[in-house]
Amino acid sequence: MSRPNERINTDGLFNDSSSNVGMDSVGEETPLLTVRSRDRKQHGQLSTFFGVIIPCTLSMFSIILFQRIGYVIGQVGFVVSCALLFVAYFVTGLTTLSVSAISTNGNVKGGGVYFMISRALGPEFGGSIGVIFYVANIVSSGLYLIGFSEAVIGAFGRHTGALTHGDGGIPTGDWYGFLYRSMALLFNLLICLVGAGMFAKTTFFILLGVIISLCSSFVSFFIHKKKYFSEIPAENTLFGNHTPHLLYTGFNWTTFKDNLWTEPTVDYQTGEVPTILIIFGVLFNGVTGIMAGANISGDLKDPAKSIPRGTLEASGFTFLIYLLLVFFASCTCTRPLLVNQYNFLQIINVVPVLTTIGVFLATLSASLSCLIGASRILQAVANDNLLGSFITRLGRGFGRNNEPVFAVLVSGLCVQAVIFVSKVNTLAPIVSMFFLLSYGVTNLACFVLKVSSAPNFRPTFPYYSKLTALIGMLSCFAIMIAVNALYAFVSVAIMIILFLVIVYRAPITPWGDVTQAVIYHQVRKYLLRLDPRQIHVKYWRPQILLLVSNPRSCYPLIDFVNDIKKSGLYILGNVIVDRFDGQAITRHNQEIDHWYNFVRCAEIKAFVDQIVAPSIRVGVQNLLMSSGLGGMRPNTVILGYFDQQEPQDLISQGVWHRAYNIFERRKKEQLHHEIMVNLPKLREKGEQSMRVADYVGVIKDSMLLGKNVCIARNFSSLNKNNIKEPAFIDVWPVNAKSIEHSGEGICDHTYLLILQLSCILNMVSFWESRTKIRLMSIAHGDESEVLEKNRLKCLLHELRIPGEVHIVHDTDGLSSEQPTVGTTEWYEHLNQLMRVSLWKRCCNFHKSTSSSRTGKFI
Repeated sequence: MSRPNERINTDGLFNDSSSNVGMDSVGEETPLLTVRSRDRKQHGQLSTFFGVIIPCTLSMFSIILFQRIGYVIGQVGFVVSCALLFVAYFVTGLTTLSVSAISTNGNVKGGGVYFMISRALGPEFGGSIGVIFYVANIVSSGLYLIGFSEAVIGAFGRHTGALTHGDGGIPTGDWYGFLYRSMALLFNLLICLVGAGMFAKTTFFILLGVIISLCSSFVSFFIHKKKYFSEIPAENTLFGNHTPHLLYTGFNWTTFKDNLWTEPTVDYQTGEVPTILIIFGVLFNGVTGIMAGANISGDLKDPAKSIPRGTLEASGFTFLIYLLLVFFASCTCTRPLLVNQYNFLQIINVVPVLTTIGVFLATLSASLSCLIGASRILQAVANDNLLGSFITRLGRGFGRNNEPVFAVLVSGLCVQAVIFVSKVNTLAPIVSMFFLLSYGVTNLACFVLKVSSAPNFRPTFPYYSKLTALIGMLSCFAIMIAVNALYAFVSVAIMIILFLVIVYRAPITPWGDVTQAVIYHQVRKYLLRLDPRQIHVKYWRPQILLLVSNPRSCYPLIDFVNDIKKSGLYILGNVIVDRFDGQAITRHNQEIDHWYNFVRCAEIKAFVDQIVAPSIRVGVQNLLMSSGLGGMRPNTVILGYFDQQEPQDLISQGVWHRAYNIFERRKKEQLHHEIMVNLPKLREKGEQSMRVADYVGVIKDSMLLGKNVCIARNFSSLNKNNIKEPAFIDVWPVNAKSIEHSGEGICDHTYLLILQLSCILNMVSFWESRTKIRLMSIAHGDESEVLEKNRLKCLLHELRIPGEVHIVHDTDGLSSEQPTVGTTEWYEHLNQLMRVSLWKRCCNFHKSTSSSRTGKFI
């Protein structure tokens, strides 16, 4: 059954709205299921082809396809190149399955992978990965622009251009390359500012141009059969005055055999010999476009349908093209050509300008896809206000389609900073690290959702499992470490830092996160294994039910009991005296939220159990019988002393003392303000919430159920912040009658329980550093004092409890001829524990009840 403020959600994980179902405030029934409206306004305008297939395909047909595929083949050979290609697509394929599963489980809004992870794993994981994925797209956009400038200079550069002769051509050099990259970035910015519609139209024509260019390259492999010697590019300075033969042979068995297996050689751009893993990092950057469609999910007509279908189709198509290109190049190009001339496709093309156009279009479109995807991610993060108000305005959208103009401009400035770097092979491994981390966490989200057995995780995409998600996650993290362990640890460290920042900065979100489902799944499993019949006394720990009327007046006691629970169960019990009707349930639902806010603000590790009952005693009986679950049920009941004192509002004493930094303090200030406004008001002077008979009856009921009973008094005077100097935790005997039995002394079960709780209290770092345990006892004379002192020292030694012993004579400060009576009067006067009538009632009840079913009374 659902609580009144819950609903069964047909929108899966991605619905942020909430509504009341079940019974409303006047007891009328409301629908249990809320179904997604079919005629809801659609904000997206892009179909599967224009919104997913084209962006994903163009992101994979980038600089890697046209200008680095020869580098890969020449360095490691055909066999290893195919193996690396299979591994890269295996990882991205498994990630695609996970993305497809998550995206088909309800509404997917703008932000793509950020939106999916934040709504699945929570804002901390989602925000940190969203920022990392944003940076990955920014750097990747800059990387493609660097490839664009390389292609421009390689085709039209003065003295170096393949399509120019002599002194003709455009100027070359690092700063001119930066100028060409900046001009291309300006073109991309203008398209992004116009909107998603212009993006779709532009990328369609770009894809046509890339396809034509690829077709001309594939045809050239068959048409261009004669041998052809290529020149070394000007930037390749490894050979000095020596000119090697860069030979194109056409389809030749000897060429293919020579290219089957090769050893890495010096890269003429970096001047170093790359490892296989570094080469994989370069190649993997060419297949990282699987999220291009998901990144603009807010612009899709039907994201749940378009993302799985479009991403898988684009991945299959690009994989086939890569595989064919690797095979054809291995059969027709000698290794020196592949290693020393990255622009070999243009050289062997019968119409070289078509390859040049293909490179221009592919690099521009890939950069454009990354830029528009990054702007949408930034807009989604800003709208969720996870990183503070200073970026919130970046989430503002304009026009009918909510175009993120500010986010586009900021993203363009970030790309402008990236393109100061001029080497593709330098940036490619860094980009791969960020993408691998994002893919790994995406697979983690899918895996956790699956193993948590969340009933609302019902994706319509069937071709996934927890095994595919687990393998995808492990593969991503393993490849990260293998490619570059330093970069891997740095990227993970960045994610952790962002995670912590968002934990302290982010407001409370209504999304929920899958950790609650996982915790529930695990707790249920282990609770079933926890058999209360097998719990041994050696492993006893206090499991406390603290009866609280109002946390405003009981904060010091609540905080004190939190210190003595020793990782045990701690329940705050409260009773609302009212009829069980809709109005009382509404009050209960409101108050229970305020109680949990109080527990969170005060950092009390406790559950809250609130009962609606016709009287306090009936409510407490329900709490005693129903609190806890399985092997985790209260064995100790603590309640305040019955008196007529006017309660004081003490809630402000401790809500700040655990705020370690300004971020946490700011959040606590806001939460504390809500608590002070919403918690129930204190009772007024003279107003009594229960009768004496009910109070004694509560104690009787607790002991009847075998609970230990503790009476707490004067905790309103306890302020932990005032305990500065060394102090003592005095352990006094409670049952004064036990003094008459000189053979047993005061070491009854009640005294041992008090000693155990004192020892637990002293284990807490706060009390351990400021207090010592001191056992107090009463003696009749000097001989009795020595005997009692030795007895207690021996007890402390056997129980391994550090402490001191202090003996008080029964007649100290009293004039009485009867020591026992004097001791009892002195004891009652000293502690002011309870009235004689109440004391006698509890003692008589304790004596008349079976020892196997009664608790201990403090």
